[in-house]
Amino acid sequence: MPASPSESSGSPSDSCYSLKPYIPDRSVKDPVRAFLQKLISESSDGNTQVFRAELRVMTKAGLTDDRRRVVCKVAYGERQVEVLQKEADLYNTKLLGLQGKVIPVMHGCYVDVTDKGPTGVLILQYCGVPLTYELKNYALTIRHQAVNVLLAIHKAGVKHNDFAERHIVVSRMKRDAITAYEIAPHLQDFLCDELYYACRNHADIWLPKFAKIFGNLIPVKYAVSVESLLEHNPYTPKWVDENRARQVAQKEIDQLAKERRRREALDANPPPIKWSDSEDDLA
Repeated sequence: MPASPSESSGSPSDSCYSLKPYIPDRSVKDPVRAFLQKLISESSDGNTQVFRAELRVMTKAGLTDDRRRVVCKVAYGERQVEVLQKEADLYNTKLLGLQGKVIPVMHGCYVDVTDKGPTGVLILQYCGVPLTYELKNYALTIRHQAVNVLLAIHKAGVKHNDFAERHIVVSRMKRDAITAYEIAPHLQDFLCDELYYACRNHADIWLPKFAKIFGNLIPVKYAVSVESLLEHNPYTPKWVDENRARQVAQKEIDQLAKERRRREALDANPPPIKWSDSEDDLA
């Protein structure tokens, strides 16, 4: 069984914590040591922190040149350590087949008591840089891949419960199963409300499902002409004459077209990904 990793913010000679393996890194037989390099994020109470780090393998001869760029999620206190362990359990069971594909590889989870109390460290593969802006502002390929990653997680039987830009990192992406620019499906037909709202609200990946005139929702497929939209409108107020009705219908059609052009314009000129140094080497 590999020995516990050690946390350090500096050189190999710095002091460190030795933690016991809750789920060890099975990819190496020798002990490993994690050197924390940069604080990425921190909870408001300071009980959870996320660091960029470097994972080094140790032998009797000392540290080897085997280096891996990783992310260390550090938890303090019994409650947060339990949450971290549950996350590690999911990586090790339901999400095991997705590791290295759509989610990071887990390099182990380690817990013990330090001078900060109960402490846990979950070590994950470094996969890229976090998003800077709202997901809906990025290129279609990125929005598309993000919701398909969430789909894969749901198919594995896990609900994310916190799909947000701060939890999305990007490296290189490709399309998969959810089709962009389709008309939004019915929520009841989609079976998963979290994935549905991620596609519709966060990624802005679908076209509107309905046109709306006089308070009525009309399937957008009928918004191809004024005549078609009015024909499928179930109710028009008595005080609205034909000319006014046509004006309202045309305005809605124009608005739908405007929103489509806005989305296409954003896709044609998305904000750049802010890559850090040496992003091509994500080993």
